[in-house]
Amino acid sequence: MDTIKVILVDDHKIFRDGFRLLLQSFPYVEVVDEASNGLELLKVLETKVPDIIFMDINMPKLDGVEASKRSLQAYPELKIIALTTFLDDDYLEQMLMAGVEGYMLKSADLEEFEKAILKVYSGGNYFSDEIVSLLSDRLSILRKRKVKQQELPELTDREKEVLELICKGFGNKQIAEQTFLSPKTIEKHKSSLFQKTGTYNTVNLVIYTFKHQLVKF
Repeated sequence: MDTIKVILVDDHKIFRDGFRLLLQSFPYVEVVDEASNGLELLKVLETKVPDIIFMDINMPKLDGVEASKRSLQAYPELKIIALTTFLDDDYLEQMLMAGVEGYMLKSADLEEFEKAILKVYSGGNYFSDEIVSLLSDRLSILRKRKVKQQELPELTDREKEVLELICKGFGNKQIAEQTFLSPKTIEKHKSSLFQKTGTYNTVNLVIYTFKHQLVKF
């Protein structure tokens, strides 16, 4: 398979060194550079644009939230996976709204990092089980406000099927294979979902779906 180019961004060199060794166990991953904060990353991106950035959140000078926003504004094709030590729902929401494609705990095992890299590289999303649980717990509080059914968009059975697969982190090609449709048709269904939900990208669509329980998990 293609070589997946990765940049590591974290203010702790010990973590970067250990994480680099972990990623080097994957023959298809190449760590092309690293940075200790968001400002350093922006400088690196002037000469090296990777496929995936692993982005720490709490960093000096420029944190992961702002670094993600600026990086994606300058290089929209970038894919960012947020890394965190502790679950924090405020940072979770900020990073998701910044446009990251994945959100993981630093304590995740080797197999989970491999799964995240492959899913995000192929156009999907990846959230650790703990992150999904946090989202569900937080949004269950919002459900108590009871959004009225008539305010929610009416989705076709096919749109619900596509939406469920999107929420599971699958990209267009994988969804097409599972539904026996063409990637172009999947893209049309996604455009319809964006329009009906008032969202503008896949991550916002996933958040909206969790919030309003549009599909069952």
